[in-house]
Amino acid sequence: MYTYPYDINSYIRSLHYYIQQQNQRIAQLEETLQLIQGDLKEIKNRPTTQIEKIEYKFDQLKVETLEGTLNIGLNPMNGEQIEDFAVSQSKMNIPDVRHTHKDFINEIEDEIDEYLNNDCSVYIQSKLNQQRTSIPNEHVQFVVEDIRKQINERIIYYLEQKQTELQDPTRIHEVYTAIVERIKLDIQNSITAYLNNLPDNLKEGHDT
Repeated sequence: MYTYPYDINSYIRSLHYYIQQQNQRIAQLEETLQLIQGDLKEIKNRPTTQIEKIEYKFDQLKVETLEGTLNIGLNPMNGEQIEDFAVSQSKMNIPDVRHTHKDFINEIEDEIDEYLNNDCSVYIQSKLNQQRTSIPNEHVQFVVEDIRKQINERIIYYLEQKQTELQDPTRIHEVYTAIVERIKLDIQNSITAYLNNLPDNLKEGHDT
């Protein structure tokens, strides 16, 4: 007669216990599923807020005082980029124009200062006349001074692009003239862009 290697009764008892455990586990999972379904149904039935459109009325902003920096777009790059640019140059052993052409930079700054002192406000006024509007004199001066703060970095930026020409003494005047005219053009373009985007509440005598 063939004999089993283990007690059949023990095997049946173990199988029965295993089935009970699985049934309990299934019951727990079903209960958890019902809770989750209930939560989802509650979330689904909650009222929602729909935002269709947000409009910012910049021309309704009121500016009491002019302080800080306008940043009207004259800078060729931000400070971090300029610093990275200088680091890259040092790695390539390119002389820093701040040191090698300090007097030249000062000469260009003097020329641009004269333009800012004598002609810049005239240009601003001409653009305002085209728009048939005006701004207070202190606002005009604030724009001019804001531009003045950015001139040095702009000069350096353009000189860095003229490294080859700067090695030739016969081309110094050419470089000087090119940079001065380019910066004047940058100033004019920046002023035009600034005034075109100036809120109406900062203007005087604006025709509607």
